[in-house]
Amino acid sequence: MAMNNQTLIPRNVWYGLDGKGYDSIAQELASEDPLLRKWAAIYAIYKYDFSSIEPFRYYDFINNAKNSQYATIIFSIPVETIETSDGIDDRDIQILNYEKMNSEEKIYNFLEAHQIDTELFTPPWRCEYHCNYLDKMYKSGCWNGRFSITKK
Repeated sequence: MAMNNQTLIPRNVWYGLDGKGYDSIAQELASEDPLLRKWAAIYAIYKYDFSSIEPFRYYDFINNAKNSQYATIIFSIPVETIETSDGIDDRDIQILNYEKMNSEEKIYNFLEAHQIDTELFTPPWRCEYHCNYLDKMYKSGCWNGRFSITKK
């Protein structure tokens, strides 16, 4: 696909992901099931430190992409989990689509194949990404921009 025939992720959002601003961007998607919330996210995997001795520092899908530049994921989380849990772990996430990639072009190909509007990507805290957990961490000043959630 030619990059000039499609809409783009807003440049300020992309620069935040590809620069020093944040490690992921996301958007909430319409869910076919009212009991689930659904998101698409792009992670800048190259920003993650995999040298830690903590094996559960990141979600499994992040660990699985450690030799890639980026990972794009579409997933859902039960509304009940979001509303009642104080954290989200791998068991709570239902991965619908996931791909590791090494270029911006591959990201756009994935997004087009899954009919995701690129113009709706935003920093995670602007689309209630992981809702309660990130919201609490961000507002309290404890969130460092990484999804370093430990398993229960």
